[in-house]
Amino acid sequence: MDTAVLFWPRGGSAQVIRYLLHELNHRGFTTRLHAGSLGNPGDPSHGPSFYKGLDLRPYDHNDAMAAFTRGEDPQRTRRPFHPSYEDRGHCPDPLFSAVPPAQADHLTHAWTRHLTAHRSPGARLLHLHHLSHLQTSARAAYPNTPRVTTLHGTELKLIDAMQQRLRLAERTGCTPGTLARLLHTDNPHRTTEARRLAKTASLDDNDTALLTTTAWHKWTHCDYWLTRLQQATADAGHLIAVSEHDQHLATRLLHLHHAPPVIPNGVDTHTFQPQHLTQAQRVEHLRRWLVTDPRGWGPGGAPGSLRYTDADVQRLHDSQGRLRPLLLWVGRFLDFKRVPVLLRAFAAARTRLDPAPALLMWGGYPGECEGDHPADLAAELGIQRDVYFIGWRGHDELPTGLNCADLMVAPAVGEPFGMVYLEAMACGTPPIATATGGPARTITTAGPDATGYLVAPDDADHLADTLTAALRNTDERQRRSTNGRTHIQNTYSWARTTDHYLAAYDHAGLH
Repeated sequence: MDTAVLFWPRGGSAQVIRYLLHELNHRGFTTRLHAGSLGNPGDPSHGPSFYKGLDLRPYDHNDAMAAFTRGEDPQRTRRPFHPSYEDRGHCPDPLFSAVPPAQADHLTHAWTRHLTAHRSPGARLLHLHHLSHLQTSARAAYPNTPRVTTLHGTELKLIDAMQQRLRLAERTGCTPGTLARLLHTDNPHRTTEARRLAKTASLDDNDTALLTTTAWHKWTHCDYWLTRLQQATADAGHLIAVSEHDQHLATRLLHLHHAPPVIPNGVDTHTFQPQHLTQAQRVEHLRRWLVTDPRGWGPGGAPGSLRYTDADVQRLHDSQGRLRPLLLWVGRFLDFKRVPVLLRAFAAARTRLDPAPALLMWGGYPGECEGDHPADLAAELGIQRDVYFIGWRGHDELPTGLNCADLMVAPAVGEPFGMVYLEAMACGTPPIATATGGPARTITTAGPDATGYLVAPDDADHLADTLTAALRNTDERQRRSTNGRTHIQNTYSWARTTDHYLAAYDHAGLH
C-alpha cells in the first residue's frame, strides 16, 4: 500500500501519516510513503528524519528553496515547491489561489514523474492526504489502483475562503484580478477605493472589512483553483473526513451526493500519558526550553532569537517558591488559531488570580505568521513578562510540555479536528477550546464525564472567565483530568483508528 502527501512535515497531518503507517507496519502491511522533505537531517522539516523507520521516497524541496533564496520563482524549478492552504506571507509556498494555471500544470507534472518513478510495484491501494493537484498526478501514475483521500480540513478552509471572495468580487462587479489591481497593497489609496466599491455594492461592515483587508493579488486565481480542487474529488477515490464538522463542510463545498465517513485522528496513548512530574522536574524542563536550548523567535528573527535567563525562569515561581499556574498554548501562528483572543483573555485573567498564571507559547513554526506577531501584541498588552515563547519543538517533547502545564488553552475557531486537544487529555491536562469545529465534538464540558472546557468563539471575556474559574477550582480540574485520560484510552487510540482505516480500505477495494 502506498501513501502520498505533497507537504514536508509541518502540521498535524504529518503526525497522522506517521502514526498510521507505523501501526499498519506493525500489523504486517507493507507500506511506502511519498512525501515532501525540506532541510537537513535532524531538521523538523526533513522527511527522512521525521518519518524515520518508514519506507519513504522523499520529494526534495531543497533546490526550490535555494531558488527562492536567490530571488527566483520556486514554482518553476524541476521539483517545484508546493503551494499552501494558508497565507504564510513572504515564503516559497504561496497560497494556491496565487498560482496561475500554467504553473499548476507544472506542479502536477512534477508529482506525476515522482509517483511514476517511485511507486511500489503492484501497489494495491493508494492513500492520499489533502485535496490538491496530487489527485490528478495519482490518476496518471496509479491508473487502475483504488484510492482513498483523507481531507484534513485546511483544504476545506481554503475552498470556503475562495468562495467567499469570489462572491464578494461578483457583488462589486469586479473579478479578483481587477480587485488585485485596484486594491493592491502598494496602492496608497486602496482603503478609499475599497470604501467606494463597498458603498456602490451596498456591502455590510463584515464584507467591507473582508474587501479591504484581503491581499487580492494572492487570490487572483480563485476561480481556477476552486474548480480544480472541486474536480479533484473525481480522482480522490473514497473520501474520508476527520470530524463531523469537516464532514458537513466537505459535503457542501464539494457538492457531494453522499457525506464522507468520519475517521477521527488517533492518539499515541503510550507516549501521551500522565508523567506525574515533580516541581523540580518541571522547572528543569522549563529551563532547558527557555534558557539552555531556546527556540522561540521574535518578529523577523530566527529560532532562538527570543532568549530567556534564569531570572526569567525564577519569575515563574510565586512568593512562596511554588510554580505559578501554567497555561500552555500549542499551535502555529495562523489566523484561525486566534492567538490575539488568547492574549487578551490572558491579560484579563492574570489580574484576577493570586498568584497570577504564566502563559507558555509552544509552537509557531519558524518564520510563519499570519497577522501581527504574538510577541508584539504581548508587549502592546503589557504582559510580555508573563508570556514565554518556547518555539517549535519536536512532537516527542510535546507530552512533557503538556505534563508541565495545569491547562492547555487554544481558542482556535473552526479547528478541523484538533489532535492536540486529545493529546492534552491523554496526558491528563484539561483543554480549553472553542465550541466550534472538531473540539466541539471531542470535548465534554458538563456532567460526570466532563473532560475539558468550551468557550464561545472570538470571545476574550468568556475565555478569561473560564480560565479564572478553572484555575481556581483545583478539584474540578483534577476530575476532568482523570476523565480525559480515560476517554482517550477508550475512544481515540491509534489501534482503534487503524481499524477504521482498514475498513475504509476494504470498502475502496484493497481486498
